[in-house]
Amino acid sequence: MTGVAAVLAEELRTWLGQWVADDTPLKRVLTAQRWAVRAYFEARYLVPDPWRLRTSPYELQRAADTLEFLEGRRYRRALEVGCGEGTFTVQLLGLCDRVVAVDFSRGALRRARRRLAGEPRVELRALDVVCEDPGGGFDLVVCAELFYYMSRAQLEAVARRVVRWLNLGGDLCLVHGTSSHDAAPEFSGEGRGREMGARQIHGLFCRMAELALVRDRLLPRYRLTLLRRRGDPNG
Repeated sequence: MTGVAAVLAEELRTWLGQWVADDTPLKRVLTAQRWAVRAYFEARYLVPDPWRLRTSPYELQRAADTLEFLEGRRYRRALEVGCGEGTFTVQLLGLCDRVVAVDFSRGALRRARRRLAGEPRVELRALDVVCEDPGGGFDLVVCAELFYYMSRAQLEAVARRVVRWLNLGGDLCLVHGTSSHDAAPEFSGEGRGREMGARQIHGLFCRMAELALVRDRLLPRYRLTLLRRRGDPNG
């Protein structure tokens, strides 16, 4: 009986992993509410490294491109929104004196705390930026693969708050997928529409008067955009 139960548990785990990894109309309906989005991510983090950030050539290249995109600027204090298990947080420390890394997944943060145990330059927080605020005073804010599961109203509200988190002259680095995401540019009312990708997300931030575009790079599968909060006396 124990063997049968183990097999069934593994089959359930495999099915769940496949379901949450697929972009389907059913999944988008079920994740329309914020509590469901959070449940979805907790389900994904039942399996370590669900997006294969440590092994996927695509994810490894995306992380390397993001670091290169910042062009070696040194940041005193950075905020990483949606840090997951802390894989990119470790790399971000190469450019930052201190990093505040936030995520709403408790499962992800448990692994991040193990990965970053003993690192005094990192502060990990359980926080959902849709309804909670990390405070301000940041020289860099990184938002990668973050805004897909927000309604248009939520995205616009968070965008206004992101600007306030930045110091004058501080940088906002956005990284989001293109390809299939950008195939559906229209929103439906206050909902997400069918999909939302870099064109919609980055475009919204680029139109904000408080932010100046520093550079923008469109790659086949993702887009990187760096914006700076206006007010830097050095330009």
